[in-house]
Amino acid sequence: MKKIYLLLAAMASYGLQAQYTQNFDTLTVGDYIGVEDPNWTTWSGVTGTTEDAKVDAAQASSGNNSLYFNSTLAAGGPQDVVLEFGAAHNTGNFVYEHDLYIPAGKGAYFNFQAETTIGTTWAADFNFTQDSIMIVGHQSINVIEVSYPVAVWFTFKMEVDLNTNTWEVLINGVSQGTFQNDENQIASIDIYPTNGTSVGGNNLSTFWVDDVSFAHTPFTLPTVNAAAYYIDMGNVTIVGANNVPTVQIRNLGTTAITSFDLQIDYNGNQITETVTNVNIPSMGTYAVDMSSGILISSNSNSITATVSNVNGMGADGNAADDSKTIGFKPIVPAAGKMVIVEEGTGTWCGWCPRGTVAMDYLARDYHGFAQGIAVHNGDPMVNAVYDAGIGGLISGYPSALVDREADIDPSAIWDDVNTNLTEAPTAFLVNGARFDSATGALEVSVTADFKATATNGWKMACVLTEDSVKGTASGYGQTNYYAGGSNGDLIGPDGINWATLPGTVPASQMIYHHVARAISPGFGGNTKSFPAVVNVNDVHTVNFWFPLDPNWNLENMHVVGMLIKPNGRIDNGSGTTIAEAISNGFESGQNVSIAQVLLGPDAKVRLFPNPTQLGYTNIEVNHKVAAVDVSVIDMSGKEVFAKTYSNHQTEDLIELNTQNWSEGIYIVNVKGNDFTESHRLVVK
Repeated sequence: MKKIYLLLAAMASYGLQAQYTQNFDTLTVGDYIGVEDPNWTTWSGVTGTTEDAKVDAAQASSGNNSLYFNSTLAAGGPQDVVLEFGAAHNTGNFVYEHDLYIPAGKGAYFNFQAETTIGTTWAADFNFTQDSIMIVGHQSINVIEVSYPVAVWFTFKMEVDLNTNTWEVLINGVSQGTFQNDENQIASIDIYPTNGTSVGGNNLSTFWVDDVSFAHTPFTLPTVNAAAYYIDMGNVTIVGANNVPTVQIRNLGTTAITSFDLQIDYNGNQITETVTNVNIPSMGTYAVDMSSGILISSNSNSITATVSNVNGMGADGNAADDSKTIGFKPIVPAAGKMVIVEEGTGTWCGWCPRGTVAMDYLARDYHGFAQGIAVHNGDPMVNAVYDAGIGGLISGYPSALVDREADIDPSAIWDDVNTNLTEAPTAFLVNGARFDSATGALEVSVTADFKATATNGWKMACVLTEDSVKGTASGYGQTNYYAGGSNGDLIGPDGINWATLPGTVPASQMIYHHVARAISPGFGGNTKSFPAVVNVNDVHTVNFWFPLDPNWNLENMHVVGMLIKPNGRIDNGSGTTIAEAISNGFESGQNVSIAQVLLGPDAKVRLFPNPTQLGYTNIEVNHKVAAVDVSVIDMSGKEVFAKTYSNHQTEDLIELNTQNWSEGIYIVNVKGNDFTESHRLVVK
């Protein structure tokens, strides 16, 4: 039989184009492509088996034949074929093209490999779903999501400028978007039918491929040449936020780069940097952290970086790669919204430094839009109540909950944070506080201004966190699996690379942030925070009481309010320093529409109204006990009331008559068979 394919490969010689075409028409139906065409192989390297793909005549884009893919296994496969591109290309221009036919209700999948050793690094994934959506992803991030033609042949094309790291996807000649790639290299395509069966046993992954081609045009390095290579805007592009980009410059010349100018253009504004005293070798990269930022606007969704005056020479050897433009989606936050991110962590956990890094980036980039809380486990910073609560929702350490949705790795919180930030909250929250230095108690008010109706079981909780926590005990040392660099770099916003730190970072070198110190009244919130029905424009305040540990530093602490839905998800949050909450003022409940609740961590008792000027207050014991002992002490230390309530029922309220008490502060002690609580009561 006659075999026709073209592969001109001279990868070490600049200027010679490598190209390949295959339309399968000169092959015989039933032939294995890996046997008949040496440019094709399989994932395992074994051809001519069920892992290989056969030539088929049921569908064809041109001529009579195509390549047929159909998964027969629930987990995908066994077909898994690879077309090799002759080398791992990382400069020049690369174009790949094939025609694709996907029947209605079916799907397809392929990926591009970055290394010549298959399975080492995925450069990009292309998933054509059963609901006619093409999803393009890299590094577990979806960068393009568009519809594709169903039950007709269409042309998929990818054009890559490897010099400027610009990857463009086209369908039938129309661009579907561009992206920059953390793995800016391409060595092969792997075609693999996934999703083998559905309900009823139908094969979901069924498709045909025809008219396959690729071409690589190498690039000859000029003497002096810098390329704008990668623009990193971090994880946050929130409208109204100040974004400080990082730009990678690549030396695509034969001479080392020692200086250059860099300019950022965004929304009609420019920021510039002059970089000197560097030594970037040929093919090396250098990251520039811009010294000032750009204010993200809803009116502009692209940014351009331009490098110039390389080594003080003005124009360099290739003007085509001097500028790079990327598009992004400005995130418009919903009014009054704050996302809550809770992280399960521990100093014993060697992977937890990546959670630490993620939370530090969250604090830096999402200030005022998201609040992080580090919930420690098995170390000196543990809060038992919080630890037990989050432990029931996560599968391991480190883990993160974004608004108490499904647990994810802390390094992957950004899409969820950005999505939740755009969702309108049911109520706006405002923190208030007052601190009694004599008793060391902090009273917090979280006021909810409802913008939508809320019914049947909405709750409020309040958390105190502390930054800059240090300790001398060995338990404050952080286990670090990134030590030595074998698990890659892990660089925080402070520039520290955990790969350069020891396997156990000693306590003397560790500073912990966002540490959960207290949660009130418990992980799930107070079930009696609000009436059964809350209407639009209703305003309700819930008060909390925290006895502060004298070792905590108030200047480094934050107050975090949480409005919790009946299903346990967090609807909205609030985050302020204690000083900011005190500045807002403590709302005592005189002008709100619900009796106030004064709660401490794990409180089983509440007093209401509190403060009271009605001549009485109610004691509610939300705990089953045989008897309740109540005593009241005034500020002079005199006992003004004492009584035992036998045969107490949980639903019973104990009414304290305060009509003859002087105005002032009283301590109400409530004791059951297995608990004792002291609450502060204000009589006016």
